Amino acid sequence: MKKIVFFIITGLVLCTGAMAQSKDIKDDKKDLKNSMIDKKEDKRETGKDLAHLRVHKAVKGHQEVGQHRRSIHKQGEHLEAHGVKHPRTTAKDQIKEEKEIKKNQ
Repeated sequence: MKKIVFFIITGLVLCTGAMAQSKDIKDDKKDLKNSMIDKKEDKRETGKDLAHLRVHKAVKGHQEVGQHRRSIHKQGEHLEAHGVKHPRTTAKDQIKEEKEIKKNQ
């Protein structure tokens, strides 16, 4: 009887842990996608600043873009460690699809 109770409790703990991780992974995917969108916006602003000869502001913007790039890489490695295949390319594809849907409406 004690063994059965022990196995049931162990099974419940493992199932709860697995369900909690799947929600975290979904949130991490969303964060990765938002980071990629922010990076693209900052990169665009940096290019405009450089075109208008605002060099000091462009340099700071370029540093910010680099920070976004490093965080995107770390988030991608984290998701790959949790079993997600190609998280960065998947996020890029999702962003492109959402943009096309928005464009067609």
